[in-house]
Amino acid sequence: MKKKSIRPSLLFTLDIFNKTCRRVPCHPFLKLLRPARAILQKEKRIHRYKIYRLELTFVGEKRITTLNTMYHHKNRPTDVIALSYYDKKMYDSFVGEIFICVPYALKQAKKIGQSLTEELRFLFVHGLLHCFGYDHQKPKEEAHMQNLTYRILGRM
Repeated sequence: MKKKSIRPSLLFTLDIFNKTCRRVPCHPFLKLLRPARAILQKEKRIHRYKIYRLELTFVGEKRITTLNTMYHHKNRPTDVIALSYYDKKMYDSFVGEIFICVPYALKQAKKIGQSLTEELRFLFVHGLLHCFGYDHQKPKEEAHMQNLTYRILGRM
């Protein structure tokens, strides 16, 4: 199991684990933490002086299917699963875990005509927002979450 810890600011620590055979660069995720921090501060989801810790794990289809069955009762692979432990009044700094299925992301990237790295960045931001309490069950929530995702990715 490969692990890399990234701490580009005083507010985030990101531990990255790669449990796949595919090499996945870490720097694209590092670059997303600063805009995410700024947006989450504006949204009043994070405190200015607190350090938040996240884990990002790249997995294969078998592991993501197990997680999807366990947490969502769906016995099939998916692209990303985020487990949130976030609470605005939390004392623990561990916010959540993000699991991204690399083979599934690769299929999606090919289908929509973008690079694997771009798809992984999108899924990471999507998972990060879930870890901080955002959801997309209702159309208004989905629109807000999508807007935040594109702002963090620098697409707006």
